[in-house]
Amino acid sequence: MARSLGPVPTLVAVPQPRARRFFAVVAAFALGAVLTSCSGSDATGTASSGASASASAGAALLRTGLEQLNAGDSQAAEVTFRNVLTVDPANLYAHYNLGLIAQNRNDTQQAIESYDAALAIDDTYAPALYNRAILTEPTDLDAAVVLYRKAVDADPKFAAAFMRLGFALVHLGKADEGSTYLGKGIALDPTMVDVEAPSYE
Repeated sequence: MARSLGPVPTLVAVPQPRARRFFAVVAAFALGAVLTSCSGSDATGTASSGASASASAGAALLRTGLEQLNAGDSQAAEVTFRNVLTVDPANLYAHYNLGLIAQNRNDTQQAIESYDAALAIDDTYAPALYNRAILTEPTDLDAAVVLYRKAVDADPKFAAAFMRLGFALVHLGKADEGSTYLGKGIALDPTMVDVEAPSYE
């Protein structure tokens, strides 16, 4: 049976049967990255200590938010991620997960704003690029292609992004290039062979 690609976490366009597992992987990576960034010992002085304390508080809240999100309580998770931004406004993963929550409830504008905030912090964060591209497809497929290209450049093993990029290029009349990217996606994840192209309606 053909499958469709959706966004990272539930929303990073991945075949839906695997979406929940993919989200867990992304969440674990995000948490690990944040905790690592808060574990450095080079902060000195009162200002640096205060910044470190804020980052630590943000990391603890982020962990709670991820646990809530994985448990299916997106409302509580949204509140928690907003609290993360209160103490750590530049927290990439809080912005990203707020975008994910908004995307899951079909609040496109809020999701775009949150992903854009995440990308303003790190414009190479592949999950945000990918989900942002999915939201861009209905209004500007060419712009979505630009975002998918950035996503695969940032993460050369991002099979779903290669697939979505390939489908978009084929739809835009660039069949040869699109087929190349589709082949790369399937090579990275053979189960992608069963994924069907988006409708682009």
